[in-house]
Amino acid sequence: MNYTCYIFDLDDTLLDFKAGEEKGLRSVFSTFHKQPVPFEDWLTNYHEINQATWQQIEAGALAQPLLDTRFAKTFATFGQAIDGVAAEAHFRQVLDTNDAILPGSKELLASLADKGVKLIAGTNGKTATQYQRLAMTGFDRYFQHIVISGEIGHAKPSRAFFDHIFQLYPQYQPSDFIMIGDSLQSDIVGAKQAQIDSVWLTNQTTTSAIKPTYQVASLAELAEILL
Repeated sequence: MNYTCYIFDLDDTLLDFKAGEEKGLRSVFSTFHKQPVPFEDWLTNYHEINQATWQQIEAGALAQPLLDTRFAKTFATFGQAIDGVAAEAHFRQVLDTNDAILPGSKELLASLADKGVKLIAGTNGKTATQYQRLAMTGFDRYFQHIVISGEIGHAKPSRAFFDHIFQLYPQYQPSDFIMIGDSLQSDIVGAKQAQIDSVWLTNQTTTSAIKPTYQVASLAELAEILL
């Protein structure tokens, strides 16, 4: 691959978001639930509501008002009213302490940094959460720029998110950039809309008409391509 600027998604691309998410969700459930509801049933409803929430955010809706309602909506499906803002804050407090990384991620970033390429973190998420997790893992040292949807007011896959990155590197053309991420809808669609190449990190198969430039099943496979 002959690129100069590498845009990396964070959650479930470099950082093990699922590990921290599960811990946070279990903590929210144990702290707030009052009804005799199995955690697995509650979790299923949460994931459905959370997916719909992020679809709205990726379509351009303001993130925080929606995130502050997802737990209240989940508990409401079981007939319980809770303070959604407090539940979201509790979840974030737990999530902010998650320093789990995916195998091979640190080595990949270090090797790319040694090559002298430009590394950009491009992530949808809460500003404070993402900065703290990058600092805890030490990954912040590798990135020239950290672009977070909560900070710039635009989320992937919007063209505005990628235009913000392009403005940081006016000396480069779209052909110099590549987006690496695990989400077909935000990372790969976003890359296509920005007219840059992409790598989809997944072990899934899909019949979607949306196609990345490259597809890999692991960071080890990605390293073979990038290095």
